[in-house]
Amino acid sequence: MSPTRSVTVATLFPLATVAAADEANAGALARRGAARGLTVETVTVDRPEAFVDADIYLLGGTGRGGVRALVDAVADTDLAVRVRDGRSVLLAVDAGLDAVSRSWVDASGTRQDGLGLAPVTVHPDHEATGTVVTRPDADLHLPALVGWEAGDLRTERHDGARALFTLEAGRGNRDDERGEGVLAGSVFGTRLHGPLLALNPELADLLLARALGREEPWPVLASPALERARSERIAEVRRETPAAGWRDRLPSRVARLLPG
Repeated sequence: MSPTRSVTVATLFPLATVAAADEANAGALARRGAARGLTVETVTVDRPEAFVDADIYLLGGTGRGGVRALVDAVADTDLAVRVRDGRSVLLAVDAGLDAVSRSWVDASGTRQDGLGLAPVTVHPDHEATGTVVTRPDADLHLPALVGWEAGDLRTERHDGARALFTLEAGRGNRDDERGEGVLAGSVFGTRLHGPLLALNPELADLLLARALGREEPWPVLASPALERARSERIAEVRRETPAAGWRDRLPSRVARLLPG
């Protein structure tokens, strides 16, 4: 019998983030890890001096006015070193993605430096809110996933970094490739809430696999109730798309010129 593998998951500075269901991602990783035969320890880091070594770090969203404080708090830790060295995986959600970007724009329109862990810059754009449906990704062993986006920002990728998802429905990065978020080395960045990992355990599988250095896909682990609920929501969005999704199919440079 092979020994049980252990994974440490750290949620970073939850008191600096807003309640957008991101706090459930640690629990979702713990449950999925247990189902995969892993021992998962979850810890909370609420101040820089309490920073711990972990395999997976979770950085949640915050109001745009709180991004600067989030950047400063993370800068006082060893997170950047661990992520750049590939020792840890980072999931940065919503304004957490702003914090780890090369630069972002605050509420006054001033450009601010981010931590530079993700090769993206963030720009202001029109407001977009709604359910997002991703396309299946054979390379990442992901089916169609769902999430929720709400914001007025555009995310520009650099240096050939790939989008984390390609979208069937939703605005995402607002680029011509229908991309959403970024995957660069050990950094997974996305604007999607939900709670994201509880709704999409296959993404939790991907994070766990990256943290363990596992290259082969996990065996299929069925979750009938969750899969049914997700399929029903995807079907709802697809029924709405013919009437409401025409704008999503426009090139981003055109859509940005339209009101709303």
